[in-house]
Amino acid sequence: MNQKNAELQAITDTINLYVYGLHTGDIDTLKKAFHPKAMMYGISAKAVTIVEIDGLYGFVAANDPPSKTGEPHQCFITSIQHAGNAASVEMVEESAFGSDYTNYFHLLKIDGKWVIVSKTYNTSLRP
Repeated sequence: MNQKNAELQAITDTINLYVYGLHTGDIDTLKKAFHPKAMMYGISAKAVTIVEIDGLYGFVAANDPPSKTGEPHQCFITSIQHAGNAASVEMVEESAFGSDYTNYFHLLKIDGKWVIVSKTYNTSLRP
C-alpha cells in the first residue's frame, strides 16, 4: 500500500473506532478514537452543544446504544481531506439515539497515531 493510501486507511480506522464504540456503547473504544482534550460541538432542534469530549462519553453511557435498541445504525464516510499530519472527515450517521447526524471530525497525527481532536455535528430527528 502506498503512503497516501496507508494514511487514509489509518484515518478511516480511527473513525471506525468511533463508529464501533458508539454503536455498542463501548466507552473504552470511543476513548481510543479521541484525544483526551478533544472537544465536541453540535446543534439540534433542541440545543447547542459545546463540551469537552467527556460529554459524549457521558451521553453514550447514559443511553442504550443502537446495538441494544435495534436501531438500524449505519455510518458512511462521505469525504476525507488529508494533508501531512492533519485531516478532516465528513460522515453521515443514520439511526443513533433516535436521530440522524452529519459529523465533521478533525484529526491530528500525534506521535504516529491519528486521533480525533474535535467533533462537530448537526442532528436531525428520525421521522
